[in-house]
Amino acid sequence: MSEANVQQETPGVRSARFAVASRDTTLPPEVAKKTMVHILDTLAAIVSGSILEAGIAGQKYALSGHGPGQATIIGTSLKAPLIEATLANGMCAHADESEDSHETSQNHPGCGVLPAVLSIAEYTKCSGEDFLRAVNLGYEITIRFGQALAPAMSFAKSSLSCHAFGPLFGAGFAVGSLLKFSEELFLILLNCLAQEASGLTKWRLDDAHTLKSYVFAGMPSSNAVKCAFMLKAGWTGQGDVLNRADRNFFDSISPNAKPEALLRGLGSEYRILETDLKKYSVGFPIAAPLAALKEIFAKNSLTADRVQSINLRYNDAWYRVIGDQNRMPDLNLRHCMAATVINGSLTFDASHNIDLMAKPQITASQGKDVLGRIDNPMTQEQSNTKANEVLCTVLPTRAAQQLIEAVWSVEKELSLERVIALIQPGQL
Repeated sequence: MSEANVQQETPGVRSARFAVASRDTTLPPEVAKKTMVHILDTLAAIVSGSILEAGIAGQKYALSGHGPGQATIIGTSLKAPLIEATLANGMCAHADESEDSHETSQNHPGCGVLPAVLSIAEYTKCSGEDFLRAVNLGYEITIRFGQALAPAMSFAKSSLSCHAFGPLFGAGFAVGSLLKFSEELFLILLNCLAQEASGLTKWRLDDAHTLKSYVFAGMPSSNAVKCAFMLKAGWTGQGDVLNRADRNFFDSISPNAKPEALLRGLGSEYRILETDLKKYSVGFPIAAPLAALKEIFAKNSLTADRVQSINLRYNDAWYRVIGDQNRMPDLNLRHCMAATVINGSLTFDASHNIDLMAKPQITASQGKDVLGRIDNPMTQEQSNTKANEVLCTVLPTRAAQQLIEAVWSVEKELSLERVIALIQPGQL
C-alpha cells in the first residue's frame, strides 16, 4: 500500500486493521514481560477487591438475574452470564485502588480491559498466547483513545470522565480479537462502542468506590462485551464513526480532542511500556508524595515521634481528587500520609481502614521519582511481592504463589483453565 493511501485512511480503518494483524503478531520480549506484569497486578486487584464493598456490590448484581454460568466471578466459586460476570469482576478490579494507571491518557487500563478479556478467554477457551496478545491490544487501544480524549476531558475543562471512555474501546477491541473479528466487524464494533461511550466525574464524591468502580471498570468492560456479542449475533452498523469528514465521534465530544494520538507510533510503539504500576493501594496522585515521604524518613532516620508537621504543596486540580473532601481512605492524601508516618509504611489494610483516618496538620509537590512509575519501574521481584500481599487478603499463601507462577508462564498455557481455577478460593 502506498504512503499516500495510508495517509488517507481514517483512524478507524487503521485501528481495525491493526487489531486484526495483532492476533498473529509476536510481541517483543520486553512487551510480553510487561504485559504479564500488568496481568498479574490486575488479577491481584480483582481478587482483593472481591471482598470489598464495590466488589461485593458487583457480585450481588451478577447473581441477581438468571442465565447460564458462562464465566467465573473471580474470588468466588460461582459463575454468571458473560456480561454480568465481566461487570462483577470489573467492580472488583477497581475496588481497592491497587491496579495500574496511565498518566497522559487519564486511564486505568487494567481494571477495564482484563475483566472483559478474562470472561471471553474462559468462554472461548483460547490459548494463553492469544490471551496475552488480546490483553496487550486492549492496553494499546485504551491508552490511545485516552490520549486522544484527555485534552478535552481534564478536570478543569469537562465533567466527562476519560477513565470510562478509553477502557470501553480497549476492552471492546480485546474481546473482538478473541472472537476473531474481521476488519469490517471491528469498524462496526467502533460504531456500537461510540454509542455506549459515557461517564461523568461525579465518582469523586463516592464514599466506597462503588460508583467509581462502575465508571472506571464495571461499566466499560461489561458494555464492551455486550457490544461485541451484539455483533456476534449478526448486528450490522455500517459507517466509520472515526471519519472526521462526516459526523465523527471525536468532534461530538469536543473540538479539543486529538484523534491523531490514536495512530502515533501504532504498531511500533507499545503504550503498555508507558503504563505505571502502583507500589501502594492508593489513588495514583498519592503515590508520589508517599514515595517522597518514605525517602525523607529513610535518609534522615526519622520516626513518628520526631515529626511535628508535614507541609505538602500539590497541584490544585489533582488535590480536588485526593483532598480532605474525599471520604475514601485510599483516596485521601492526609490519611495516607498520616498512616505512613505512624506505621512506617502504608499497608493494604491501613489504606482501606476508615477508622484509621486521622487529621494531622498537612497543607495541601508532585514527585517524579516514585517507585512504580515508568521512569522508575518496580522490579519483577517487587511486583511479585506486591501481588502476593494483595492476593493473600483472599487466597491461601500457596494458591497466591501458584497464581503468580502461572501468570509468568501464561503464554505457554493451552487455555486459561489453570489460572481461573487458582482464583476461585472456594474450590481450593
